Amino acid sequence: MGKREIKKRIPPQFGQEKILEVVMKFRAPLIIALITIMVSTIGYMVISGVGLLKAFYMTVLTVTTIGYGEMWNMTAKDRVFNLAVMTIGVGAVMGYSLAVLINIVTSGEVKKILRFRKMVNDISALKGHYIVFGLNDYTLNLIRELHYYKIPVVVVDENEKLEELAQKHQIRYYLNLPPTEENTLYLANIESAVGAVVATADDYKNLAITLTVKNVVNKNNIYPFFTIGLVKRKEFKEKLKLVGADYVETIPDIISKRVAILARKPPIFGEKSLLEEILFGEHTFIDIEELVVQPDSPVVGKTLKELDLRRRFGITVIAVKKPDGKVIFTPGGDTKIDALDILVVVGPRKRLEEAVRVLFKGKIASRSAMLKRKLKERLGG
Repeated sequence: MGKREIKKRIPPQFGQEKILEVVMKFRAPLIIALITIMVSTIGYMVISGVGLLKAFYMTVLTVTTIGYGEMWNMTAKDRVFNLAVMTIGVGAVMGYSLAVLINIVTSGEVKKILRFRKMVNDISALKGHYIVFGLNDYTLNLIRELHYYKIPVVVVDENEKLEELAQKHQIRYYLNLPPTEENTLYLANIESAVGAVVATADDYKNLAITLTVKNVVNKNNIYPFFTIGLVKRKEFKEKLKLVGADYVETIPDIISKRVAILARKPPIFGEKSLLEEILFGEHTFIDIEELVVQPDSPVVGKTLKELDLRRRFGITVIAVKKPDGKVIFTPGGDTKIDALDILVVVGPRKRLEEAVRVLFKGKIASRSAMLKRKLKERLGG
C-alpha cells in the first residue's frame, strides 16, 4: 500500500483571507483619499480655471503636504479653497492613513502571519525529527538532550506564551496550534518525522493526541514511526498503549526507578556511580547495543574466545539471545555464535562501530543501524 498524498492546510487565522482582511483596513482611508483628490482637482479647475494636469498636480502637492508653493497666482477665493484641501489632506487623509498603519503595525497581525508561514515552510524541510506535544519542565529537558544529539524537534502546544518560551529555551521549530487536529500533524511534517513524544500536562489530552497520531500514521502508511507517551497517572499508561502508543511511562515511575537505583547502590565512590553514568549519564561515551548476527556473517560458528572482542576492540558481550529465545547472561569464552543470535554488547561507541566494520564485515545488524536504514528508506535518503 503506497502513501497517500498529504494535503496541508494553512489555518484560517494565518491564511490568505486573513492577509486580505488586514489589507482591507486600508479601504476606508484609500476611499477618502481618492474622493479628496477628485473633489480637490475639480475644485481647482472650477474655482481657479486651470487645466486638469495642473489642478491634479497641485492637489497631490497639497494633500501629501509636500507643498512646493503656489502653481499659479491665486486669488483670495483660491487660497480659501486651498486651505480646505490642506486641512482635509493632513487630517482626513494623511492622519487617518497613518493611524490605520500604526494600528496594524502595533497589533503585529501581519508579522505574526508571515512568521507562522515561514515556520511552516522551515518545518516542511525537516527530516528525521521528533514531534513533541507539550512544553513543560520534563519536555524541556528532553528537548535539550535531543538537541545535543542533533535530532531536530518540533514542539506543538496551545500555550499562549509558546513563542516567548521557545525563544527563551532556543527552540527553533514550534507550532501554536490544537494538537488533536490532523492538519496540525501535517503542518508538523509528520510524514518525515521519526516519531512523536506525547507529554502534555493533561492525560486526557495525551489520550486524544495519541489517537490522532496513530490515525494519521495508519491512514498515510508512515512506517516506521514511534509514539512515546509520558503521563502523570498510571491508569492512563495502558489506555495510551491501547490507542496506539508504542511505549508509555509515568513521570513518577521514571523518577522512582532512578532514585531506587541510587538507593540500592549509592555512589560511594563519587557523586555518581559508574552504572548510573552508563544508564543515565549525560552524553557518556559508553554505549549498550544489540547486534543481530546475519547468516552470512564471518563470525558464525566461532566462539567468543576466538573473537576476542575485549582485547581487540575493548567491548564486552554481556548477554546472548538464541533464536529459540534462550538468553545466556555473562556468556563464557566457549559460547558459540550462531546465525540470528542477538549479542548484547557494551563498550565505547566508536569501538563498537569499528568491531562491526572490521570483525563482522558489516554482516551484522544493530538496532540503531536497522532503524536508520528503515528511516532512510521511508524518508528517501
